[in-house]
Amino acid sequence: MLNSSEEVPKVILSGLDAYKAEGPEAAMKAWIKGSPIEGSKEALSQANNLRQIQDFYGAYKTFHFIQSRNLGPTSRMIYLALDYEKGPVFGKFLVFRAEQGWILTSFLVNTHPEQILPDCR
Repeated sequence: MLNSSEEVPKVILSGLDAYKAEGPEAAMKAWIKGSPIEGSKEALSQANNLRQIQDFYGAYKTFHFIQSRNLGPTSRMIYLALDYEKGPVFGKFLVFRAEQGWILTSFLVNTHPEQILPDCR
């Protein structure tokens, strides 16, 4: 598993960069900019979820691309492993190809891979 910026849309990469530099709130702002969940309560709860993960796993370090799956001509699910100081966290990010490029429409992170990865049950 390599960091693969060709496979990971810019919107996800910019959120991960913001997360490492400034924390969960900055990541959320980058990820949901221009998306249907911008300003939603769901977005705030995801920032809280990332904060709770950091409380147990330490600081976010880097990511590893696992796979992507096209869900049609304009939708793609991106699966990543996020490395923290004390262990991995797994994430899936649903992106949509809008006029301005890829936007994030939803995402989910979990410490249990079977909750995130389709082939890990």
